[in-house]
Order: sequence, then structure tokens, then C-alpha cells
Amino acid sequence: MDKTTFVGCKGGVGTTTVAVLHALSVAEAGRSVCLTATGPGGIDDLAAILAVPTPAPGEVIEIAAGLGLGDEADPSAYTVVDGGTDTFSDHSGRVYLVVRNDYLCLRRALLAPRTTVGVVLVSEAGRALGRFDVADVIGWPIVAEVAVSASIARCIDAGLLVSTRRPRLDIAEPSRSHAGAE
Repeated sequence: MDKTTFVGCKGGVGTTTVAVLHALSVAEAGRSVCLTATGPGGIDDLAAILAVPTPAPGEVIEIAAGLGLGDEADPSAYTVVDGGTDTFSDHSGRVYLVVRNDYLCLRRALLAPRTTVGVVLVSEAGRALGRFDVADVIGWPIVAEVAVSASIARCIDAGLLVSTRRPRLDIAEPSRSHAGAE
């Protein structure tokens, strides 16, 4: 099974939003995707951000063309997992750490196990730490960056994330020197 998991080093960094944006980007590129989550409330949070009812256990609901949401993935589909803050579990497939460019987040990121193949940076304007500072502190490649945006927040709050224009989140393949998690 081809799987990518996003985990946040602390709550509130944007892991759910990153997982949804990546799943939507992959589905829009024509690939069949199943979006799922680990941990209690994970599927509920995904359903809420997508403005759909929470699927029943074992049910997969279609969110958009090529994108399903559920707790059981189709083995032939690319699976995107919102891992919440579960950085210490032994996730299979590619695991990306989601961080913000702030001190508390980087402090916790340093405790994450080295099974991560790359970092997705959710950057906030006005912070003292930039992309290169984050990469230097963590020591992992930043494979994608998403700017904190009021427009994304408004889309989420209005339940319009699927139907509106939003940033694509295309994850670059990690370099071989950081691909130890596969």
C-alpha cells in the first residue's frame, strides 16, 4: 500500500489541514486517494474540515472525484493519514513532520524520532524564524511549505475547502539520505 502520514510535533500546527490539502492535490492530479486518520477524533476532525458527515466505521464516503474519507483504506488507493500528534508511533510508509516556525514547535520537533523523511513547514509571517532556520535546527529537509492564510481558515470555517481555490500541497520526494522511514 502506498501511504503518506503527516504528524505534528504538537497540537495546533496544522497537521489536519496539511493532510487534507495534500490529499486534495493528489486526487486533483488524477490519482485515487483515501484520506484517513489515527487516534480518537481524527476522522471526525477530517469530516469537519471537509464539511461532510463523519463516515460510519468501515464506511468510505466520496468527498470529491478520486477522494474518499474513511477509517479503512482501499488497498489500491494512495492513502493519506492525518497522524495528529502521534510522532512516536511506528507509522508505515512515508512520514512527514508538520511544524510551524516557532520556538515551542521546534523544541518539540527535536524530540521526534528520526523516522521522519521530511518536514512540511506551516509558516507564519512575522516570526523571527524562517525556512532556513527551521531546516537548520531540525536537520531534516523541508519538502513543502504552506503559509498560514486567513483565506484557508475562512474556507475551512465556511465548509468550502473542497469547492474553492486553495493552495496545492505537492510533496517533493525526499532525498535518499533522508529516506530511512520506508
